[in-house]
Amino acid sequence: MFGAVNMRGGTHMQRTRVCSSAAIAALLTVAIGGATAADAAGQGADGDAGGAKANQTIVFVLDGLRPDSINARDTPNLLRLRREGVNYLNSHAVVPTVTRVNSSVIGSGSYPTRTGIVGNSMFVPDVDPLTPFSTGEANNLTRLDEVSGGRMIFVKTLAERLAARGQTLAAVGSGSSGGTLLLNPRAPRGVGYMINAGDETQTAPFAYPESIGEEIKQRFGLPPSTTGQPNANAKVDYAQGILRDYVLPELQPDVILNWLTEPDGSQHKYAAGSPEAIAAIRNDDRQIGLVLDRLDELGLEDDTNIMAISDHGFSVHDFNVNLSQELVEAGLKASATSDDVVVANSGSSLVHVKDRDPAKIRAVVAFLQKQSWTDTLYTTTKQPSRGRWVTDTYGSVKPRGWVPGTFSLELIHQANPERGADIIVTYPWTSRRNAFGVAGTSGKAGGGATGPRSGAASGHGSFSPYDIRTTFIAWGADFKNGVTELTPAGNVDIAPTVLALSGVNDGLRSDGRVLREAFEDTDRHDRDAVRTRTFKTRAGDYRATVTISDIKHGRYRYVDKSARDRSAR
Repeated sequence: MFGAVNMRGGTHMQRTRVCSSAAIAALLTVAIGGATAADAAGQGADGDAGGAKANQTIVFVLDGLRPDSINARDTPNLLRLRREGVNYLNSHAVVPTVTRVNSSVIGSGSYPTRTGIVGNSMFVPDVDPLTPFSTGEANNLTRLDEVSGGRMIFVKTLAERLAARGQTLAAVGSGSSGGTLLLNPRAPRGVGYMINAGDETQTAPFAYPESIGEEIKQRFGLPPSTTGQPNANAKVDYAQGILRDYVLPELQPDVILNWLTEPDGSQHKYAAGSPEAIAAIRNDDRQIGLVLDRLDELGLEDDTNIMAISDHGFSVHDFNVNLSQELVEAGLKASATSDDVVVANSGSSLVHVKDRDPAKIRAVVAFLQKQSWTDTLYTTTKQPSRGRWVTDTYGSVKPRGWVPGTFSLELIHQANPERGADIIVTYPWTSRRNAFGVAGTSGKAGGGATGPRSGAASGHGSFSPYDIRTTFIAWGADFKNGVTELTPAGNVDIAPTVLALSGVNDGLRSDGRVLREAFEDTDRHDRDAVRTRTFKTRAGDYRATVTISDIKHGRYRYVDKSARDRSAR
């Protein structure tokens, strides 16, 4: 039986406005808004919400949940949260649209430019001089922390900023241990809590402090295996049981970041809209209903703000590119295992050139611009010098990279001088529908042969609106009721908004913004203007565009989509 989402009586007026499915579909296919290229570097400190009513915030992150998956049949609880709260139609994942990039953004309020977490797969020579490593393994991230002198992530995290004000954050997840750890990267140092149930090989749940992992093992048993099952519902159920019966009543954190690993896994294998994916989404919704019921039992429902979001969207994969092999065959990389050019795949490809050699970067870009399977390309605004990036510290962000026909890494928040790639390569996407009638296809980077793919296998990581557009619902005593919000927002805005709701105004900077237009005490007309801008680039016959959403004259900048102009060929 589905858990009930209780009407909140006198807490909010019942003035629900429901957005039509047609409107949602339109926003999935058209990138709304755009931006100037002004830099976000000048952003100021976050501010508090000014007398928040609730004392607790829960952020449900439903991995890969497309906003068009929410409906009365499959997700009655999420639908009621959407109707009773604030529904952001123009919400964005951070690019590349992969889990660990967005997990670190959610846990910090900062973009990859400042976090140093640039992909699901990352190349850091101090960790491995030849091969990228998966950020999905917490052990890999703790190794990164060791070799970097405690700099797994380069910024103060949400958990640290809360802890400095005497508040506690708990990250509870059912997916990869790395994904959950990046919600609270300082948990190994004793900052808040981290509990992950996604690793079947652990002798206890992966947890910090380790003592709570042992306690959970004694009370709840080991995380279940999902081998041979069509989805990871058993892991979701296990983690949500820990949240309801241990974290909420006993640990009593002020903020909970709760990662539900489905429907990501089932959509990867069976595609969005498949019966297997729908079963996983229904189970997520049931579990959210049970958490809401538990809050009611504990007398916490009216004292809790809730956000239900997704880390990225989803699309069916119709083409595969083995970029490393393509570069070897083109004579631009010595061998599959050479370190002259290293490719880290995160749906899109992050290309690292040894010593940031400008001649090699230029040659690789020229090759890529001639390939039919290439979409948009990104390099830094200034040519590297003496093996280092040259930082452009003057004026606004320049939209184009130093190599002709590329956009800038700075524009898309991927210009990290220590860990960032020299070239980011994206692959083509379309609005075609999969076998279940769900729109969105994309190419992807991977092993095996380069060429077309058929079947249900799906994923994310592209710069397609189907991968970028995310679910974003805000509900609770401090949020408006029954509002459909078109102002651009995204995963980068979670942390500053949570800090504001928690009354934390510490003078530190976030890249995201406080979503004040969603607050109950904010006048609906008290909002900043949104502008749209599409940038273009070309080199010979190669042409491409990128569309950006912009608020406050470029202070807050969101990537809507990018695409190659194939009509020019």
